Amino acid sequence: MKLTPLNITLAVILVWIISEWQSNQEMIFSWGWLLLLVVVISLVDLAFRLIFKDMKKVWFLQIAFILIVGMLMIILKLQ
Repeated sequence: MKLTPLNITLAVILVWIISEWQSNQEMIFSWGWLLLLVVVISLVDLAFRLIFKDMKKVWFLQIAFILIVGMLMIILKLQ
């Protein structure tokens, strides 16, 4: 399995959730939403790999995808 930005993002999210699991604070989202997030990120990563064979192009497109989704989340959160 090759390393891609979406794999790194998924790993960071999972480590963050596991590290917050033991604290007494309320979880950001439920286990169902976490599972859905893992599946969606995995499918998007797979789609990028199947559509684009050049790994350099996959890296650039996945980083752009992460940035666009992040900006959209911030914009929606502010409204």
